Amino acid sequence: MGAAVGGKGAFSDINVTPLIDIVLVVLIVMMVNIPIQIEEMGLKLPSAQVTPPPDVPITDQLVIAVYAPESEGADPKIALNRRIMGVEEMKYEITRRLRPMANKNVFIDAHHDVLYANIVDMVDLAREAGAAQVGLAKMKEEGPLAATEVSSGSGMPRGVLLGSPQVRGEITEVVADRSIQPLKGNLEQCYLQRLAAVPTLTGSIGIYAEIGPQGELLKPPTVESDSTGDAELVKCVETLIPSLRFQPLGEGKTAWVRYPILFSPG
Repeated sequence: MGAAVGGKGAFSDINVTPLIDIVLVVLIVMMVNIPIQIEEMGLKLPSAQVTPPPDVPITDQLVIAVYAPESEGADPKIALNRRIMGVEEMKYEITRRLRPMANKNVFIDAHHDVLYANIVDMVDLAREAGAAQVGLAKMKEEGPLAATEVSSGSGMPRGVLLGSPQVRGEITEVVADRSIQPLKGNLEQCYLQRLAAVPTLTGSIGIYAEIGPQGELLKPPTVESDSTGDAELVKCVETLIPSLRFQPLGEGKTAWVRYPILFSPG
């Protein structure tokens, strides 16, 4: 800083260069010392580990084989998945195996010498056991594959087996099955009482019910089929089925259900 002497008066001129240098040094020091902030963003990268796909439940394909009669007028032997068994055991096995299956299909493979009536009987048996679709295999000159084993017995436990419901309309199989489960104990009591009088009593009963929008029964449920031949058992079942209860289906919606029920003395 300097001062001028004369008649023009005094003035001052500040040298700001050193101040600017100091500010620049301070600024550089601050820039060096300030931590670098990095904005983080969540990012999900594909894992290097390959996740195996979920297991797909393996279900059996059910095939009823109807073999050529061994003699004229004799009934043909039948087999389920190449295992020879009787009619009642086959109905039980199909009913039992269909319950957990997603696709409730049954195929019939018959010899060309088998009477058409015998094939119809197997179609009816599969339907009564709960099959949604019954297909006929293409006939082969040599007939169905030969059986690999023969059932040693009925294999049916003592008691009542509720088969897969057949449903139409605005109701699912799961909902329909849930509706009849509360009756199983009483159905078993009906059967065991009759079994005491008829130790060999076996067979099946089919129940039919129509359901309205509010879950009400549009008409009294009926026993539409019976292979037990026991009028007292049928009468006892008929007293129970009016107590079937269904959840509401929705405005204007209806449905019908068919229940196959098997009875076995064990």
